[in-house]
Amino acid sequence: MTTGDRRPMTGYFLAGLLFPVPGLFIMEMRDLMSDTSTSDLVQQGLAAARVGDIEDARRMLQQATRQTPDNIEAWLGLAGVVESLAEKEACFSKVLTLDPDNYEAKAGLALVRQKQANTTEDRRPSPVPVSGLRSSVETTVEPAEAGLLYCYRHPETQTGLRCNRCNKPICPKCARRTPVGFRCPDCIREQEDKFYSGGNMDYVIAAAVALPLSLIAAGLFTFILSGIGFFVILISLFVAPAMAGFIAEAVRWAVGKRRSRYLGHVVAGCVILGTAPFLLFILLTGSVFALLAPGIFLFLGVATVFARLR
Repeated sequence: MTTGDRRPMTGYFLAGLLFPVPGLFIMEMRDLMSDTSTSDLVQQGLAAARVGDIEDARRMLQQATRQTPDNIEAWLGLAGVVESLAEKEACFSKVLTLDPDNYEAKAGLALVRQKQANTTEDRRPSPVPVSGLRSSVETTVEPAEAGLLYCYRHPETQTGLRCNRCNKPICPKCARRTPVGFRCPDCIREQEDKFYSGGNMDYVIAAAVALPLSLIAAGLFTFILSGIGFFVILISLFVAPAMAGFIAEAVRWAVGKRRSRYLGHVVAGCVILGTAPFLLFILLTGSVFALLAPGIFLFLGVATVFARLR
C-alpha cells in the first residue's frame, strides 16, 4: 500500500475511533463504493473482451483485481484475456484459493495444465537435415507461435484469438466468452448439446399437440374476440400470452419435459400455421379491423412460445 493509500485509511480509522457510529458508516460507504467501482471495471473489461479489445480488457480486469483482490469474477475474467499459460494458471489458482469448490476455476486450471504438458511435448527439438550448401548441418525446427491467424469461419478476417478448447483461430464476432476463456461456436454448440435430452420424435409430438391447439386458439381470437369491438386490443394483449403459454406447457408435458434445441421453433411454427388460415380468411372477407385479434395472438404467441421453450 502506498503512502497515498494509507492517508485515507488512517482518516477512516480515526473517524471510527472518535465517532463510532458515523465512522463505521463512512467505512461501510467506502467499501460499498469500492465494490461498485470494481463491479464496473469487471463489466467494462468483459465488454471490451467481447469486442476484441483485449488490451483494454486486460488493463481494466487487472485494475479490478488490484482494487478488490477477493473478487472471483474479476480473476476469472482476467484468466480469459491474459496471454501466457502461466498467467492463466495464476488466475485460476487465485480463484481456487478464494473458493476451493469453484467449478469454472477447476476446469480452467485442468485445461491450462493439459496445454502446458502438450506444449512441453511439442517443443522437443526434432532434427531436420537441411539440403543445399549446408547439407551436413542439422538444425532444429520448433513450432512457430508467431504469425498471422485467420478466423476459421471468416477466412478473410485476421485475428489473434484462439478457442481455448479446440485451439481454432476465431475472430471477435465468433468468440464466445465463458468462465474459462473464449470458445468457438462449434465448441459452445457441442457443450450445449449435452443439455438437450430430447430426440426427433419429440418434434413430431410437439407438432401434433401444438397445431390443433393453435387452430382452436386462432379460431377463438378470430370469431369471438374480434366481435367485442374496441376492447379487443386490450383483451387480446392479456389473453394471447396466456393462451400461447398454455400451448407451450401442453407441449412440455407431452414430451416429458425433455429439452430439444428446436422445440420452440417447431411450436412457434405451429402457431403461425394455425393462425395463417384465419388471417387469409379475414383478408378475403375484407374486414381489416378483424385482423387485430388474430394478429396480436400471432405476434405475442410466437414470442411467448420462444420464451417458454428456449
